[in-house]
Amino acid sequence: MLHRGILEKAVAAGVTVVSRCRVTAIHPLKSGFRFDTEKGSLEAGDAVVATNGYTDAAMTWLRRRVIPIPSQIIATDGLPSETLSRLMPKRHMVGDTRNLYNYYRPSPDGTRIVFGGRRGSHTDDDARKAAHLYRNLIEIFPELEGVKLTHSWWGYTGYTFDFLPKVAIHDGIHYATGFCGSGVVWAPWLGKKAAALILGETEAESIFAEYPFQSRPLYYGKPWFLPFVIGWYGVMDWFGAGRRN
Repeated sequence: MLHRGILEKAVAAGVTVVSRCRVTAIHPLKSGFRFDTEKGSLEAGDAVVATNGYTDAAMTWLRRRVIPIPSQIIATDGLPSETLSRLMPKRHMVGDTRNLYNYYRPSPDGTRIVFGGRRGSHTDDDARKAAHLYRNLIEIFPELEGVKLTHSWWGYTGYTFDFLPKVAIHDGIHYATGFCGSGVVWAPWLGKKAAALILGETEAESIFAEYPFQSRPLYYGKPWFLPFVIGWYGVMDWFGAGRRN
């Protein structure tokens, strides 16, 4: 609904939206930029890159600074109302304190539990990802063992090395990215900050523009270290060590 609402507002304001069109390169011009895409080239006075966890090799500078980390979500089959009332009486969104933490809530219609987490990030196999999350679900709600799943989906979130979102400018290109798993909250706000910077408005100021956008030696956008980090976090969770406050 949020995405649809933003899209409708943009189209109503006269914005041309071209979907499923990958940008393959951005070239600086004397005044503005040229964008090469799969459907041709175009020019614009300013550039904003907000690709986050889906940053590819066309955005080399950003790719070295954003870590794509998978996030998975499953949804249970319909549950009796009394079961949901017993398991989640306040019907709130919940997040736990594991290193590989889970986040879950009743569905908007109050008929099932929607359950997400990082467990299963070491594989791209849909069934194995869902199985990892299902085990976490049963650990928290043992009485749901045997309940079927109706939906499972996953995608990439974009993390920064200091776990802070960023609004930045590099070589004249504006960046709004690194939402660290909270893009629904951060993306619209930091996108607005990037637009305000381009327009020269006073409300463009943000503390997230003050921190350096860090990279690491030997990191070029492929998080080769991720399986080791996830494995280590899993070990710490097993022993109850190093959990987030």
